[in-house]
Amino acid sequence: MKIKVLYVERKPHEFVSLEKAFRQIAACISERFETDFQQLPYGLRFPDTIKNLIFFRKRKADIYHITGHVHYIALLFSPRNTVLSIMDLRFLYIKNGLRRFLLKKLYLDLPVKRLEYITAISEQTKQEIIFHTKCREDKIRMLDLTLFNHFYVENERPFNAEKPVILQVGTMENKNVPNLIRALRGLSCKLVIIGKVDALLLTVLRENEIDFESRSELNGDEMRSEYERSDIVAFCSTLEGFGLPIIEAQSMQKPVVTSNISPMIETSGSAAALVDPLDVASIRAGIDKVIGDREFRNKLIMEGLQNIERFNPRITAAGYEKLYEEILVNIEAGKNTN
Repeated sequence: MKIKVLYVERKPHEFVSLEKAFRQIAACISERFETDFQQLPYGLRFPDTIKNLIFFRKRKADIYHITGHVHYIALLFSPRNTVLSIMDLRFLYIKNGLRRFLLKKLYLDLPVKRLEYITAISEQTKQEIIFHTKCREDKIRMLDLTLFNHFYVENERPFNAEKPVILQVGTMENKNVPNLIRALRGLSCKLVIIGKVDALLLTVLRENEIDFESRSELNGDEMRSEYERSDIVAFCSTLEGFGLPIIEAQSMQKPVVTSNISPMIETSGSAAALVDPLDVASIRAGIDKVIGDREFRNKLIMEGLQNIERFNPRITAAGYEKLYEEILVNIEAGKNTN
């Protein structure tokens, strides 16, 4: 009989890249396992958290895997056969006061204390979990996310050094878009922003006289097309758990300009122009080097293609499958000692 793994997901909404990644991982798990998916009935607001804890009823499975962003639901699961994947701890840095206290308890302290199996997608996230919860280091396994199969080059496009298209993925505060905009002042380029442009970003764009376009709510094929028509991908974030756009850009053979901090360094495999995200001049210097140095640009592309080999879906899935096997062995050993 096959072993059933149930992936527990947040209620579907416009940002679903995480769920797509785990569905791709599940598709590559060996035939020994049967995989299924269950979404929480309510959304991401705090009242929804309470309602999910009251009304969620999990389906029967041998192993449960909570795929991130709804960590608190771990309180309803058995510690012995449940995995919780933590993408990042961004909520600790953008919230304060009572709200931060409650989020830390529900999304970090209580789930990590309850469960025996936690995964993190970067060394940075792993160390932050240990620092904030004081949990044992061996409780946390570092396992990568996977690169989506649909990111591949269909039509090669020559680099436009005269007026490059610079792609920025995401507009949340940690994406550091205002500093990128300021770094582009006076540069002949087009900035394409994926995400909603609010009044603040619009003001910064106008003040710096940037030629830009914005897009939002793109599907996978539309997102691939945006990478394909770009010349440079900028990802100068100040805080991430992983940095998926980095490896998406590398798979599309685009040079990447990203932050010289963890986990962007590890995710990129250093196959990127690394810049100080808090220094506008540093961001500008990195972009200028990519535009003006063809040899450097080609080197980044070639090293990027080598880097993404480790994010092959089958390689990534093998890491999660090994963890599932360990859980089963430990459960069986527990039965034999009773």
